Amino acid sequence: MKIVTYNINGIRASAKLGLVDWIADFDADVYCIQEVRCDEGTARGLIFPSANQISFFDASEEKCALSNYNAVFNCGSKAGYAGTLVLCKRKPDKVLFDMGEFWKDDEGRTTTVIFGDVAIIDAYIPNGNSRLDFKMQYLEALTKFVASLKEKYHVVCVGDYNIAHNEIDLTNPRECKNKSVFLPIEREAFDKILNVGMIDCFRFCNPEKVEYSWRSYRSRYDTSYNSWKYRIDYILASDGLESRIKGCDILDLDYSDHLPVVAEIEE
Repeated sequence: MKIVTYNINGIRASAKLGLVDWIADFDADVYCIQEVRCDEGTARGLIFPSANQISFFDASEEKCALSNYNAVFNCGSKAGYAGTLVLCKRKPDKVLFDMGEFWKDDEGRTTTVIFGDVAIIDAYIPNGNSRLDFKMQYLEALTKFVASLKEKYHVVCVGDYNIAHNEIDLTNPRECKNKSVFLPIEREAFDKILNVGMIDCFRFCNPEKVEYSWRSYRSRYDTSYNSWKYRIDYILASDGLESRIKGCDILDLDYSDHLPVVAEIEE
């Protein structure tokens, strides 16, 4: 199973740059997308421009680039803000739009799709610059949610975590030690997720590799610009899947200020 996580920083802008064609051409089994930043109707029209789907389980007869994907939209109630989207070739056996008893919000930050004995969580962890307490509460709930799902399923928890876990994961660790993205409490919260039995697929496959999943837009075009860069987008897999993780990479694309992360996990 090829799984991609990608913060697209707004589906309107990324679709104009060719995101939909890339999704179709790359042909992953599951795409977990964050920061849709629009209502479901608008997002659906951009993903399926020639389709007229009634719900995410109803495939249109009309052909479009992504007609072979089921779409699960969780756009939240605040227009132009947050929101997640899952595109999957296989119809999910079950879909969850929040974290049950552990967390409920109206921002569309958490979508889970379940296929047999595998649960895939698409999570958009809050930015802590203005809402650090909210971020920490979300991370605590996510840890409990992952642990509860692990009792029944193999779990893959992907998304934009807004945390650089270790010094190897950002360009300026000393300058960032008091900045949300690299605060000790954030890094400890990430440790807690790993400690319930989760594996950082990229670091598991690339122990010493220095690579980042976020960089400023300016740095893409001005190589002399000393931009801060972070690895803050992750694919975490439960330890029961360790022998089935076949690779994990960060792809260099220009559809967002984030870069997609892709993992191959043997079914």
